[in-house]
Amino acid sequence: MKKFASIDIGSNTVRLLILQTGAHENFREIDSARRITRLGEGMDSNKRLAPGPMETTLKVLEEFLEICKRHGNIPIRAVATSAVREAENKEAFLKQALARTWIVIDVISWEEEARLTLEGVFWKIPHQNRKALIFDIGGGSTEFILSQGRQIAGFLSTPLGVVRLTERFITRHPVPDKDYQNLTAHIQSVLSGVKNQLPRIHPEIAIGTAGTVTTLAALDRNIYPYDPEKIHGAILPIGRILGIQKNLKAKSIAERLQLKSLEKGREDLIIAGTAIVLETLSAFGCSALLVSETSLREGIILDSLNKAC
Repeated sequence: MKKFASIDIGSNTVRLLILQTGAHENFREIDSARRITRLGEGMDSNKRLAPGPMETTLKVLEEFLEICKRHGNIPIRAVATSAVREAENKEAFLKQALARTWIVIDVISWEEEARLTLEGVFWKIPHQNRKALIFDIGGGSTEFILSQGRQIAGFLSTPLGVVRLTERFITRHPVPDKDYQNLTAHIQSVLSGVKNQLPRIHPEIAIGTAGTVTTLAALDRNIYPYDPEKIHGAILPIGRILGIQKNLKAKSIAERLQLKSLEKGREDLIIAGTAIVLETLSAFGCSALLVSETSLREGIILDSLNKAC
């Protein structure tokens, strides 16, 4: 049996996954971790990775390397997405990461991110040859994928990242009506362009992934501490998501921090993330959200495992 590790360096969160191969190409998770580092903070205005979030992220990479070492000398594939991909100083970050951890970070394209995300989602959600809309909400971007079964019919990346939108539209908490109206109007405008550029396929199911949607599932079911098995496969009707959003908008940051099922570090970002979910479901005519706990980090490691076999 072999072990492989993947590290997904996103604009808001860094995630580690270690899988072990078994018989008949079965994979078993043996370790995982995630840390919110906000690497993409300020990117929308400065186009550069800020020193503070860079240092926080590098320390997390050092921590993740130590976790990997506990499992022996295992292969590690690390990828970076939106924030690093767009940053003017990305080479400086990559060089620092290599010097401090010896981890070579692959800055993947939008296209590769979509392909690996789809592979990760369908690892544990049967595709049943359905027409599906998969969307991956990140700190710096949201990727939209239309698929027929495992085949990508179309994909598009947008700058609808929760960090970007929060910095641009949310001025205080509780969230003023005007702020929220401006936020949703912007999201609706971007989604109109998304629909025009994607194939005209009406999805039978909408699948959401990443921290916003898993947090919504945790809030809906009052899951604490976080339990991936209870989160994965949750179905959230749009009406319940609207109720969660109404409740969150009316709370201050301090009041949201009292919600144990709301992941710490998302208390200000959850409004923008939930707005993306609601407007996406509305734009594509979907009445509910299916939550996937697996996504890019699983796709990274499954792709590496398949290539190694």
